Amino acid sequence: MEGMKLSVHPHEVMVDERVSVQVSGLAANQRVTVYSSIKSGKGEVFASCGCYQAEKDGTVDLERTPALSGTYTGTDGMGFIWSMRPAPGQRSGLRLVQTDVTKPQLVNISIHSGHHSLSDLCKGHSNPPLVTGVLPRWYKSCDVSRIPVTSGRLRGTLFLPKGPGPFPGLIDMYGTGGGIMEYRAALLASRGFAVLALPFFGYQDLQKSFSDLDLNYFKEAVTFLDTHTHVQSGGLGIIAISKGAELGQFIAIHCPVIKAIVSINGMPYLSFSPIHDGHITYPNAIELDLALYDHTEEGICSKTGHCFDTSKFFKVWESDVKILSIIGSDDMNVHPDLHQLQVGCFPAHKQNNIELVVYEGAGHLIEPPFSPHCRASYIKMLGTNLVWGGNPVDHAYAQEDSWRRILHFLNKHLREGHRKEGIKSLL
Repeated sequence: MEGMKLSVHPHEVMVDERVSVQVSGLAANQRVTVYSSIKSGKGEVFASCGCYQAEKDGTVDLERTPALSGTYTGTDGMGFIWSMRPAPGQRSGLRLVQTDVTKPQLVNISIHSGHHSLSDLCKGHSNPPLVTGVLPRWYKSCDVSRIPVTSGRLRGTLFLPKGPGPFPGLIDMYGTGGGIMEYRAALLASRGFAVLALPFFGYQDLQKSFSDLDLNYFKEAVTFLDTHTHVQSGGLGIIAISKGAELGQFIAIHCPVIKAIVSINGMPYLSFSPIHDGHITYPNAIELDLALYDHTEEGICSKTGHCFDTSKFFKVWESDVKILSIIGSDDMNVHPDLHQLQVGCFPAHKQNNIELVVYEGAGHLIEPPFSPHCRASYIKMLGTNLVWGGNPVDHAYAQEDSWRRILHFLNKHLREGHRKEGIKSLL
């Protein structure tokens, strides 16, 4: 249509930033569909659609005009991203992960006349688009350095902000999927932290599974980061999810230099396998027994079979580490009640050391803002899909709100806390 325009502002953003999407030059009350898609590095397609009726002035503003139907409804300027799901016709259990943070995540946006289903749009069963556009979204700012780490047996990737620093240091870990995840580390480095994305199995020459982990590997990672010339010494943080969050709490007990932990849906005890520290073995509280779990059409729900014996919980309350515990109430992997039990273990004079934030309707994989909700995904170790839980709307809110809390928490306890300690040392 002549004079039609698709405006995206800013035209290029970090993934935790909102954008404004507007369509102008339409007829009054014209029905259109906004179709958006992302192709992953593996060639998998994730897509969304929102069906709109133009305002009387011939415009559609995703922040003001309500979507009448589609993968999201109502007024939500970022629904076109967070409501994305695997396009029909692909295998089940797909999860959108940015594997190369040196490249942008490209969001293809097209405007189609009339109202269409996601299935028809993905299959090309609609008229050619009226107008198209592309939105590049970045996990890594252009001035952040990405440095592969191969120090002794330590493996990972270090992300450093521009400048000499020193910067507050963070270790970033994920869970039982193995390998390395760099996207959250890159994003946090873009927000001023020196971040080590730390794999602990299934990467390069590391062990193939997470059984019989060695605590000294994690101690080496802590020492590496704490002694780095661009990193503030004497106070590091850990941000981790799932198995990584569990390990983060365990590491903090044995490494006093860890001052702050962001734990996202992590168990408060050792699960599935022991950890060794020289001649000492720390036993796991529960075994990996698939027979204890619910097997559904979506996949395995491992919400059952947990340990509620608090004597086996990590005694993090005996340290001075500060914990932000982020929980999804609909987590189908870790029972949410475990986290409230853990808070109850903290003595009264240390209750301020842990903050528990529970998000109703959110699942296990609480990621950076606007990440498409993943309800279930394939886990190679299990050979099947694992159900993470949550619903897209509540999960999207949890991701945006928790990211704000995470940045505030880390700045308070690593950046501002370091300044206060420095002032004390001068007095």
